Amino acid sequence: MMTVLRPLLLMSPLLLLAAAMTANADPCGMVPPVFVGNEIPITRVGDQATYVFYKNGIETVVIRPGFEGKVDEFGMLIPFPSIPSLRKVSDNIFPHITKAIDPPEVVVYANVFPRPGLAGGVGGGGFGGAPVNDSLTLQKNEVRVVKEEAVGMYEVAVLEAGSAAALKKWVDEHGYQFPKGMENACNDYVELGWCFVAVKTKVGQKSGVAPKPGMRKVNAKLPANATFDGHVQAMGFRFFSKELVVPMRLSTFNKGDLHNIVYLLTDRPNKIRSIPAEYVVRQISGAELIKNVTQPLPLRIVGGTVKSLRPFQKKNLPKQRDPVPHNGAARDLFATDLLAVQEGRLSHPHEESEKMLLRIGERLDLRGPEIDKLNEDSLAKKREKIVAKSLTQLKRMTLTVIDGNFPREILQNQNLTFSTYRMPQRRNTATFYDAKTKKPAAKQQGRMYYGKISTLMPASPTKQVAQAHNTTPAITGVLALFSCVLIGSVLVTRRRIQARSASE
Repeated sequence: MMTVLRPLLLMSPLLLLAAAMTANADPCGMVPPVFVGNEIPITRVGDQATYVFYKNGIETVVIRPGFEGKVDEFGMLIPFPSIPSLRKVSDNIFPHITKAIDPPEVVVYANVFPRPGLAGGVGGGGFGGAPVNDSLTLQKNEVRVVKEEAVGMYEVAVLEAGSAAALKKWVDEHGYQFPKGMENACNDYVELGWCFVAVKTKVGQKSGVAPKPGMRKVNAKLPANATFDGHVQAMGFRFFSKELVVPMRLSTFNKGDLHNIVYLLTDRPNKIRSIPAEYVVRQISGAELIKNVTQPLPLRIVGGTVKSLRPFQKKNLPKQRDPVPHNGAARDLFATDLLAVQEGRLSHPHEESEKMLLRIGERLDLRGPEIDKLNEDSLAKKREKIVAKSLTQLKRMTLTVIDGNFPREILQNQNLTFSTYRMPQRRNTATFYDAKTKKPAAKQQGRMYYGKISTLMPASPTKQVAQAHNTTPAITGVLALFSCVLIGSVLVTRRRIQARSASE
């Protein structure tokens, strides 16, 4: 089956189908439903999650859509206030963000074995962002392609349009489906001087490119009537903006509820204007985030304490409590965005290198987690340098989580803007909202430990004997001197006793 697109705050899916399409009611309410004859409609799946970063005039938006249905390609049209820099983001980015907010616990059972079912394992201006098309005036019927780029499984075109009609004509000619009634919203973005990013995503078959004995060629094309069910590649957009703004108007062309989860990293706690403050479910300080992504994961011991753990359990703890496999992608994302602010640029050299590696992989029909892992490993040292250089700046930030059904009547005529808001502390806990499960955390048994814990195992008798004989010359000299003094003192004492006895 094919994967569908979950609704995103700023995205209107444009499905790349050659045949004529007709719309109908979407029971899931996630994407403008599309039918090809009597086939299954396109629907979106998974969380409708968006990461947003903003500081000193630089903004980042990260999305990872999911969709399902009988189609081999689909696309997106996304408005931005200025031309963005594009990059691939880890496909695990949203699970890692949630685990940076509420790190998973490492559960260890001391002197007991777990029963089946028990939990275990693990605002301000700056750069300005001038209007996109102020250098050369566009005609009403004109669309200018500012740049075209391949980023992994995406083919991306950044467009300037003289009108919504010209934009509609361009996307129609390039195989997209322009949702009916979207012209007014697009014209408003055109008048503001915004650009549009058209994203074409291709889905291929894995079996056709998997290595086999005697293989001479690959075939990434899907069979006729093939389907896809899952999430596509995560994508990041970094751009200049005079203010923090998230364009959501195009999302109102989706039927049903507009349920969204926004992870907002800014230099102050925020809420969305015109949307109830109760939608803010968590706020995490930057200092807490640094601790969560750099220190060992929380340890819960059931049935005892650290002292009662067995040697093999203690030996395994450092690896089990390593935060990187769980929230390392979030740590890297925070650090690269902060470095962009420090250096005043939209793209880093290692991000451009990764795009080059992705282009090579796509030309060879190589795509998937194995290829991503190779690319990540090749760039790991560069990422670590960036983390060391800029992560400390995270202390001054706040991550706000906003979760709920956004009112359609509010979103139809305005983009998301934000105002300062600090949520009540009584609600700002995992017992009220655990970011990993998106519901209150269940109470757990056992004793919790945080930070580094001494798990040194006692030395064996053999090692203790060896250490006793392996004294340094300095220590040996001190012991010899002490022995001489002690022996001399004993001899003097004996002579005095003998002298007293003789006199008596």
